[in-house]
Amino acid sequence: MPSADQSELLDLAIIGSGPAALTAAIYAARAGLKATVFERNLIGGAVAEIPKIANFPGFTGVGKDLAEAMKTQAIDAGAKIEYGECTSILQKERAFYLTIDDEPVIARSVILATGSEPRIIPLNTDLPISTCALCDAPLYKGKNVLVIGGGNSAVSESLMLADLARHLILINRSPLRAEKTLLEKLKSRGNIEIHENLDPSIDSPELQDIFSRVDGIFLFIGKQPASDLARNLDPTLIDADGYIITNSENMTAVPGLFAAGDIRVHTTKQAITAAADGAVAATSVKNFLTK
Repeated sequence: MPSADQSELLDLAIIGSGPAALTAAIYAARAGLKATVFERNLIGGAVAEIPKIANFPGFTGVGKDLAEAMKTQAIDAGAKIEYGECTSILQKERAFYLTIDDEPVIARSVILATGSEPRIIPLNTDLPISTCALCDAPLYKGKNVLVIGGGNSAVSESLMLADLARHLILINRSPLRAEKTLLEKLKSRGNIEIHENLDPSIDSPELQDIFSRVDGIFLFIGKQPASDLARNLDPTLIDADGYIITNSENMTAVPGLFAAGDIRVHTTKQAITAAADGAVAATSVKNFLTK
């Protein structure tokens, strides 16, 4: 384990870069803390993959633009943002020892804001499967695609894919549950075919027929918390569903370890609630370190 060099000791390491992480970075930096955000993939997290955001106060547009604005604001406040994957967290005395791309990072406190990752189910097909329409939609221009899912995410992604695809089939194991306005847009599109009450996890002639008619599959059946870092540190930090348990100040049972956003136990999972979580966590970190 590396020795703590006080000149490189962070006040706060933030793992993840979604609305919770970037808001935490803004609040922490404005409070005078030496804070760094570590992200292994796309700055903005899941928000950066949303083609149209219409329910974030003060902003309407592409999710990537919101993520970029939050990133810029965090940097302007004095936070640092670095690319790198955190593979482990250990606690010793009053410091956290993190491994970021095989390099040691030492921090007085940590906010886990790793959000969630797409839920995957096995499908009896050799077709290519994607969980990101923004990433892979151009590959299916003029082709036929299948979307699996029935919530807001599945319908929103279907509307974006339908702009490029020749024909789109949407299936869900139960009736579609997306917002009324999204469903109205979906049903008004001439190149979208909808199959409800068809379970994609159960192989059937009907399902195989649909597979034979498409060139690729997009899977949007919900997400699961990306909480392995907390589980590996202490399995008691998470509940039966994999969410991190915190108190009202967003701190876990490990002093100095906080959680914010979709990774934490709470009912509403939206960009605005994740941002609020980040503000609470960063404020709590400041109070914790001051004490």
